[in-house]
Amino acid sequence: MESKSAGALKKSSRYRSRSLSASSTDSYSSASYTGSSSDDDDVSPRQKDQKSSSGFADFCVRNIKEHAFGRREIEIAEQEMPGIMALRKRAVEDKPLKNAKIVGCTHINAQTAVLLETLAELGAQVRWSACNIYSTQNEVAAALAEAGFPVFAWRGETEEDFWWCIDKCINAENWQPNMILDDGGDATHLMLKKYPTLFKAIKGIVEESVTGVHRLYQLSKTGKLTVPAMNVNDSVTKMKFDNL
Repeated sequence: MESKSAGALKKSSRYRSRSLSASSTDSYSSASYTGSSSDDDDVSPRQKDQKSSSGFADFCVRNIKEHAFGRREIEIAEQEMPGIMALRKRAVEDKPLKNAKIVGCTHINAQTAVLLETLAELGAQVRWSACNIYSTQNEVAAALAEAGFPVFAWRGETEEDFWWCIDKCINAENWQPNMILDDGGDATHLMLKKYPTLFKAIKGIVEESVTGVHRLYQLSKTGKLTVPAMNVNDSVTKMKFDNL
């Protein structure tokens, strides 16, 4: 197989890092077990040699051993998301997302995990990173990795880590993404600037944030947005529930 202290970090000279913007460095409320000793581990996940119980190693998370707690969080989230679970049950046999290869760059929490696993159940292949350097639920990321998903994210990433994780989702062996599910536009912009050949194979972009939508409009005005893009942020359901 080929993701409000903006001034506290130095802006990248190569890419406009939304990880440094207000929306990406805000503290993000999550149910993650912050008492885990893994958060105090000074060793970068990129320096660790980790494998799941099945031997899967195409991931980079803080501590794969935390997967059991993360799985419980995902199971609780499933009970609170009857709509998407009903969709999963209804469409699982049809595999409507067969041949979809999705690069995801969003917050990684239990709710996102339910979405990610639903995409896979419906036939998609996915590679996922975090859109925010502080918001990842490490235990959930570990649970996804244990389940065999290529996830590259942990809470407390550096700016270099942030871009490395997204890059690992875009550029991987035997991997040609054809869809982007973005929150902030970082995956879209990195692929467009660093991997223009890969970007040409993209069939569609889904963007869920104000920042990302604004960046898409800028690309459109300059003629650089050559693929369809869906503005999820302005959808009625998101505005009436999530954006309040």
